[in-house]
Amino acid sequence: MKIAVNPELCTGCRMCEMECSHAHEGKFGTAISRIRVSKLEEIGIDYPVMCQQCANAPCVAACPQGALRQTDAGTIVVDAGKCTRCGACVEACPFGAINLHPESGLPLSCDLCGGSPSCVAGCPTGALTCVETKKPSRERAKELAVAAQGKRFAFAEKATKKLVEKWGGE
Repeated sequence: MKIAVNPELCTGCRMCEMECSHAHEGKFGTAISRIRVSKLEEIGIDYPVMCQQCANAPCVAACPQGALRQTDAGTIVVDAGKCTRCGACVEACPFGAINLHPESGLPLSCDLCGGSPSCVAGCPTGALTCVETKKPSRERAKELAVAAQGKRFAFAEKATKKLVEKWGGE
């Protein structure tokens, strides 16, 4: 399973971030969420970013201490005792989906809330949905990341055109 995003439905309300942080930390905050809404102010686009559960996950391979491992479900698990908080996993993620906890320094990665993601349940517009999927290979994960960027770019172009039509300008 993975979480799919329909960017045309995302309003940037950040309820997914609030639901996630509360489910995992018992408090609300964007910095402690495992999902992040990327906002492109100049063109009015909001896009939730979260772990894609890559097969042969680059973040796991990049960890010099072997502190990360991938479960059969594809989620990334951190061994806090081994983790040095170096951030190599953050740098290795092709999606920009891993961040370090602001207090503990441990990697924050989507664990799909044990099969019932709180971000999906809390999304008021239905921009997030759960889909069954096969795990992509590392090469396919990179292709998907590039394709996702292309989709975001195409959506951004479409939104920009609508804004220009509505408000005028060059």
